[in-house]
Amino acid sequence: MFLKFRPLLYSLIFLLGLEAMISRPDFVFGASLILLLISFFEGKKIGGKWIFAILPVFFTLSSVVLLYLITLPFEQQIFIFISSLMYYLSLFGAFRLGVYDGDKTARAMNMAAASATIFFMFSGAYGIYLNFLIPVYYLMLTYLITTLLISYQYFAIIKKESQATIWIYSFLLALIMVELIWTMNFWPFGYLTTGVIALTLYYILWDLVQSHFLNLLSRKRVVANMVVFSILITLVLISSKWFPII
Repeated sequence: MFLKFRPLLYSLIFLLGLEAMISRPDFVFGASLILLLISFFEGKKIGGKWIFAILPVFFTLSSVVLLYLITLPFEQQIFIFISSLMYYLSLFGAFRLGVYDGDKTARAMNMAAASATIFFMFSGAYGIYLNFLIPVYYLMLTYLITTLLISYQYFAIIKKESQATIWIYSFLLALIMVELIWTMNFWPFGYLTTGVIALTLYYILWDLVQSHFLNLLSRKRVVANMVVFSILITLVLISSKWFPII
C-alpha cells in the first residue's frame, strides 16, 4: 500500500503552500514558516522519532530556496509537483520506518527524498550565493549543516548501535563536502551544474559509508563507484556551459 492519508494530506498542504508563494510573493515568509512547523511536528509524529523530522524540514527549506530561483511559470509548476511527490515519500517513508526500521522499501523512499533534498539545497544555496554574492563561508556553513543532519538521519536508521560513530561519519562527510564546495566555488559553472556534481560526489561518499555500516564494503565496490561516477561527472562537465549562470 503506497497511499497513506496523513502523509498525503500534508503533502497536499505542502503543494498548496508552494503555490501560495508564487501567487502571493508577500506571503513567502509566512507560508515557509507554516510549512516548516508542519514538517517538524508531523515528521516527528508520523515517524515516532525526532530524527524523522529532519528530512521533511530540510526538504521544505531547500524547496523554498530553489523555487525562488525558478522564474518560468510552467517550470515552477513542474517543480512544485515533483517536490510534493518527494515530500510525500519523505513522510510515507518515515511512517513505514517508524513501524519497522528494517523496511528496505521505506529506506529507498527515505534515500530518494534525501537525495532530492541534498540536490535542492546544494543547488539553491549555490544559486543564492551567485545571485547575491554572499560571503563564501555562509555557503560552506549551509553545506556543512545540510550534509551533517541529512546524513545522520539516514545512518541512524541503518545503524542504531553507536550514535557516536554515526555522528563522526556524518561530520566527516560534511567536512569533505565543505572542502569540495570551496573548490567548486572557483569553477565556471552555474548552480544546477554545481548541484549535480556536488550530489554525485556526495553519493559516492555516502555509499561508501553505508556499505561500511552494512558490512558490504569491498575494493570492487569502491572501484566500480569511482569509475561509474567519474564517467557521469565527466559527461556533466562536457555538456555544461563553462560560465556561471545566475
